[in-house]
Amino acid sequence: MVLTSLHSEQDAATNPPSLGAPLTLSGYREFFGAGTGVSPWPPLINSLTASVASTLLVLVLAIPAAYALSIKPVRKWSDVLFFFLSTKMLPVVAGLLPIYLIAQNAGMLDDIWLLVILYTSMNLPIAVWMMRSFLGEVPKEILEAASLDGASLPTTLVRIVAPVAAPGIAATALISFIFSWNELLFARVLTGVVAGTAPVFLTGFVTSQGLFLAKVCAAAVCISIPVLVAGFAAQDKLVQGLSLGAVK
Repeated sequence: MVLTSLHSEQDAATNPPSLGAPLTLSGYREFFGAGTGVSPWPPLINSLTASVASTLLVLVLAIPAAYALSIKPVRKWSDVLFFFLSTKMLPVVAGLLPIYLIAQNAGMLDDIWLLVILYTSMNLPIAVWMMRSFLGEVPKEILEAASLDGASLPTTLVRIVAPVAAPGIAATALISFIFSWNELLFARVLTGVVAGTAPVFLTGFVTSQGLFLAKVCAAAVCISIPVLVAGFAAQDKLVQGLSLGAVK
């Protein structure tokens, strides 16, 4: 993909691919609006806003829920977990029409905060399941000591549980961010000019004139960079988080 993005459209369309073709940055110049006047920054900012805001909301909601399902189990906690999982069994496209009608009646079409709500609800079940397994590894003795010292539930979550479960929180946050950043169906149907996201902007390179492969690859590289940077920045905690509890 990176190599194709550095080729001209003529070289990118050859079959088999011309690996030794001259390199050019024309695909990246066109992605950033040179000669077209179409800027990618509004869609990129929309994707960043929706992904970051929904990820923060997911963590705020998932950590207390996972705490209640692992450290302080509620009654019939297994039924609760199954309910969370069952919400992922319905295909997204099956619920698209009622979601569209609700958004239309609420006047929230082409609104970035509609995507924040949808992405939060979409990622919350997975986050609760992940955080429950991570919080199950928190030593109960630490929580008992905090309780004896008179720590309230918010204090316990913020000052004790969060630092101990930081790798798991980082892994959950990154997974939620990636799912939100890559989501296309909701963004394609429920947004327009104002709240369009980066994946929607990427589909604009497939036109009636054909597929401009070099431009698509250049756009895909640029749109992939935020996720790659986030994964690289959190790689140490991500590895710890994904392997947490795997070895007793």
